[in-house]
Amino acid sequence: MSSIYADSSSVYWKNRQKRHNRLITCIAIVVLALVASFGVVHTTNKNKILSQRRSLEQTNEMHWIECEARVDSRKECTDICQSERNSIQRKTMHQSCIHGCQQAHVASTALGCRGKTDGKGRHRKHVTEEDVFQDVGVLAHEHCSKFQSVDPKPDVFATCRKYHRAGTKQGYRSGMAAMTAVLEEEWESIKAERLANSDD
Repeated sequence: MSSIYADSSSVYWKNRQKRHNRLITCIAIVVLALVASFGVVHTTNKNKILSQRRSLEQTNEMHWIECEARVDSRKECTDICQSERNSIQRKTMHQSCIHGCQQAHVASTALGCRGKTDGKGRHRKHVTEEDVFQDVGVLAHEHCSKFQSVDPKPDVFATCRKYHRAGTKQGYRSGMAAMTAVLEEEWESIKAERLANSDD
């Protein structure tokens, strides 16, 4: 024989389970509605922003990393410094050339890929070759300082600075070319996706 308390306890737990199930159903509906609305907003924003090829001002960390990964500073500087491999002081001159070139190449590639922020750090803009020489080129003395007292003086130091300048120029151009390729590939991919979606 069951007691009055056992029946009321059973009723209580059944009612509580129903309320719990309703709450879970409501939460699931709200979550689905949010996910669906986010998908619509995200798609709309993507189409709105990318109704044409992205500009440098619209790039982000993902684009910059891809751009910089496409530029092989070591290989490019090895090519640039090939003539110094055959110099009289071959090892020292070649080392100073590679060092100066790579120090500048990496920094100027980053500027070519990323552009530059305004003074307040809010807006990105393209940089010119002149901007790059002002930002990176002026560091030649600092980057090459370890060769300042290396014999034959001042030839080794001068070689490092000379190829620092060459690395600055080539790094900037490589960065700009890589970013153009990244943005063009992204745009072609979006156009192909739209074409495929319009056929469906």
